[in-house]
Amino acid sequence: MSKSMITGGAGMVGRQLARFLLARGEQVDILDVVPPEKLPDDIRDRVTLVRANLSNWAEVMDAVATSRPNTIYHIAALMPPNSEQNHAASWEINVNGTMRILEAARLFNVGTVVYSSTTATFASELPEPVPNDHPQFPEMLYGVTKVCSERLGEYYHRRYGVSFRGVRFLSILGPGRVPGSGWSAYTSLVIEECAKGNPYVIKVNEELRLRFIYVKDAALSLMKLADADEGRLTTRVYNLDGFSASTRELVDGVLASVPDAQVSWEFDPEYQHVMDTRYGVIQHRMDDTLARQDWDWQVTYTRDEAIRDFIEDVQQGRL
Repeated sequence: MSKSMITGGAGMVGRQLARFLLARGEQVDILDVVPPEKLPDDIRDRVTLVRANLSNWAEVMDAVATSRPNTIYHIAALMPPNSEQNHAASWEINVNGTMRILEAARLFNVGTVVYSSTTATFASELPEPVPNDHPQFPEMLYGVTKVCSERLGEYYHRRYGVSFRGVRFLSILGPGRVPGSGWSAYTSLVIEECAKGNPYVIKVNEELRLRFIYVKDAALSLMKLADADEGRLTTRVYNLDGFSASTRELVDGVLASVPDAQVSWEFDPEYQHVMDTRYGVIQHRMDDTLARQDWDWQVTYTRDEAIRDFIEDVQQGRL
């Protein structure tokens, strides 16, 4: 039986990925710092939680040595705004943590390392669509750490033959986001909170348009890339695209399923400025031609399908 380890597996993408891997009969180990009660009820007793911190060499090495996974899905990271407020912690977790995972993969013969990168590795001023090999000049330290990790993975592939492969995600829409887990977290929180019957306040304008990938598509992309034939891969890290939605369209999508949702607007010009500058990259369409050609990537969920599915999962307790 194949075994996978998911770093950051208690997070929104990790828990969905765990569900998909379990559904196809894999053993799943989750490497995270959270206690067991933070895992969703439907997977808590079906996965092995390995409590380890990416900033600790010994804990990472021991975790991988004990687990001996066939594949490591490396999703864990410190995200903005936290990554921008604590530079040392951001570097330690996002860059040094990635190196520890790669070194453990090398030492313990892990077959594949699949990395979760981001389109925030690019600048805000970009061509449309953004080529896979476009120069990377990130606006935030978060993006800098992800560029460094991409290059580390490529080095371990060239130098040691570690099958490193990664995807660059747009803003991810799905349940499980918490305030502080990215400036764009409000796009998921407005859907989740309204689905739970709670009011929500939005601080950006109605016209702000971003590009998204639904959390289930994000998880499926990681699995699909892990399964891809090494001989077909023409690069190590792939752009992914998804769908476009304005703030107004997200709210309208919520109201279509939750007509009594309580959404209010309190415009914050500083928040808007951050979204228009540091997060301007996720207003651009990514050229994901290589992913489509090399490993048959395709989006499953449209904007409206994603919102409906998101609300249904929340209302059914599948968080």
